[in-house]
Amino acid sequence: MKKTKLITLLGAISLIGAIGAGSTFAYLTSTTGTVTNTFTVGNVNFDDDPLTGGLSESKVARDENSNLYVDADGTGEWTVKENKYEDLVAGEVVYKDPTVHMADDSQDAWVFAKIVNENPELTITYASDWVDVTDAYKTAQNLNNIDYKVYAKKDVISKSAHSTIFEEVTVGNNVTENTTFTDIKVSACAVQAAGFANYTDALAQVSFN
Repeated sequence: MKKTKLITLLGAISLIGAIGAGSTFAYLTSTTGTVTNTFTVGNVNFDDDPLTGGLSESKVARDENSNLYVDADGTGEWTVKENKYEDLVAGEVVYKDPTVHMADDSQDAWVFAKIVNENPELTITYASDWVDVTDAYKTAQNLNNIDYKVYAKKDVISKSAHSTIFEEVTVGNNVTENTTFTDIKVSACAVQAAGFANYTDALAQVSFN
């Protein structure tokens, strides 16, 4: 009788073991949705409007009353790429306002201007928010002697914004009827603001074409 019970017990244990070995466990799991990251490259652009082309100035004309060259376009308008100043006299102050225009889709930028003025008798008065960085530019670009000035906008210029580099040019007191002038030429370069703490840091990236 005892022998039979032992066999029966062992058979039961064997059966349970077989069930355990043949079953699978259902672990608790969960999944999330997919996070998609899209990367695109921005741009730094001047306005491509054919009227301004990124750099333009106000049309000037002699005022009938003062006989001085003044802004003939009105505030906030820059419609020409060239002005002609005729019959200048010693000490005369003429209006000239080269202005940079950023595109509507441009990234924030540090903006620089190259000014070629080979006329010792024409003195430019620069806007207070533009600073002379000629020496720092030469160092950053490994240049020695250059025949132009480089100015930087002190603050970042954002999309759709404008900034006037200067508004006045003064004729020297020593001009005579035989004095001749060469053109004052202005060009600009924009460098992305991201990655550069200030305009000085961005000088090595400046390129005037």
